[in-house]
Amino acid sequence: MKLLDSGIRVFTLAQGTGVRWLKEDLSSLNVKIPLSDGCLEELVRDADRAAWQAVAVSAGATSYLTQLRQQLGQQAALVHCWTASDEKLAAQDASAQAFVRIARKYALPRPWKLSDPVAVESRRLRPSNWKWATAIEARSVA
Repeated sequence: MKLLDSGIRVFTLAQGTGVRWLKEDLSSLNVKIPLSDGCLEELVRDADRAAWQAVAVSAGATSYLTQLRQQLGQQAALVHCWTASDEKLAAQDASAQAFVRIARKYALPRPWKLSDPVAVESRRLRPSNWKWATAIEARSVA
């Protein structure tokens, strides 16, 4: 990790480039769900954290901006998957778990798959018409 990467990181986040890149990735995936500013910023912070860790692990072999762009693409793909299908995300993936936490926090909508309707027989212990007949008073009948 270089000192230059630290400066680029601060400048990129302060300028709002991460949010702009995330919006571009979302529009390229045709995500039509409007996301709040807080949700976008939290997704960018999560991508920034993952990119910074990847740069630290690779010992500077890749640049921070390349890793950030890749992580933002993954975040956009997760948003697309979340809003376009009812499929469960990989439970063992830490980034997917962090995304699910953010998605639930900001109540990102999901389509629901309805199950096929099935008729089920209902068994009653006594006929249902017994109850209404006992409520009639003798005066109202006469």
